[in-house]
Amino acid sequence: MKRNFYLQHPIMAMNDPRMKKLIDKERLKGSGAYWFIIEKLALLPEPRAQLEYLQPFCVGRKIPLSYLQKIIREYDLFIFDEDNYFTPAELNPAKKKDEKSVENVSGTDVSVSENNRKVQKTSRKKAEKESLKVGNSLNGSLLPKDTPAIGKENIKDIKTTATTEEKEETAADAATLPSVCSSGSTPPPPPSVTVTVCDEWDEPRRPQHPIRPWRELVDELGRNRLWMEMACMRSGYGAMLARHLPEAIEFFKQHVELYGKGDNLLTESDVRSYFVNFVSAGGRTSKALFKELTDNEARKKSELRESSADPLRYEQIVNGKRTYLGCPIPDDAPPRPDPNAVWNEELCLWMSGRKNKGKPD
Repeated sequence: MKRNFYLQHPIMAMNDPRMKKLIDKERLKGSGAYWFIIEKLALLPEPRAQLEYLQPFCVGRKIPLSYLQKIIREYDLFIFDEDNYFTPAELNPAKKKDEKSVENVSGTDVSVSENNRKVQKTSRKKAEKESLKVGNSLNGSLLPKDTPAIGKENIKDIKTTATTEEKEETAADAATLPSVCSSGSTPPPPPSVTVTVCDEWDEPRRPQHPIRPWRELVDELGRNRLWMEMACMRSGYGAMLARHLPEAIEFFKQHVELYGKGDNLLTESDVRSYFVNFVSAGGRTSKALFKELTDNEARKKSELRESSADPLRYEQIVNGKRTYLGCPIPDDAPPRPDPNAVWNEELCLWMSGRKNKGKPD
């Protein structure tokens, strides 16, 4: 994604009348919304998309999608095609040249074309001489006697076939050009052709996939068990992190939303590297996650002890024997009713520590 870290900003863009109208009505808020849309379109292989494409970038922010749609539709800064895709219009286009300059250019074109014709004639003459020399050498040394020599007649045949092929190609090119209608307007251009984009080393880039919401990428972290085990080992408390993985992922989502890092998580590799740094031992976020998981585990244990489903919640089991505060409890004794109760061996019942001694509970 390093190639998408910048885009070209035309210097004279603000001199366009449409941009002046946008700033007069919307102030700098409208200008910021326009360049926000341009940045999101630059993430795509081609700067064209539908209006629904901007919706994931508005979630979790104070950016209403309706305002972006207003900027796109009302100020003629974007062009819609037949498939309801919008593309940015050219800002402050260059003015057309004067008629005199056009005439001068046409005159230079004529002179250049004449020079090109002269060069082509001389190159053809040289090619004919070289072909004659090659034909004579082949007749004298390399070719057998039965092989016909390459003479002027054969060269004429080659020239005639070449000229016919050139005429056919010219006719085919003329047929593919858009014909001018009677009204003077030209028909719409042919559909766009898919072009392979190359990088600075002339190597084809990998095809870019649609950008998915970062929350979906975070939810899929636990699918690769081998990678998740390695990430847990980096934390230093891997057993606890593996036991409470759903809670850890939710805590990770809260961290991403709190610090606004969602726009940087565009691929699965981005999410994985960020999560590994998030849980690495010694980091501030790792310590906060450990404290959160420890508190959750202690809370669950306390809730389990206080639940009515555990009658021995106020007792401790030591070597298979019931005890409380280090004192043994008879096997036939009922469960300890509260954390302050004391067993009376004479009466064989529990006495509450909050009440007066000698009175049964």
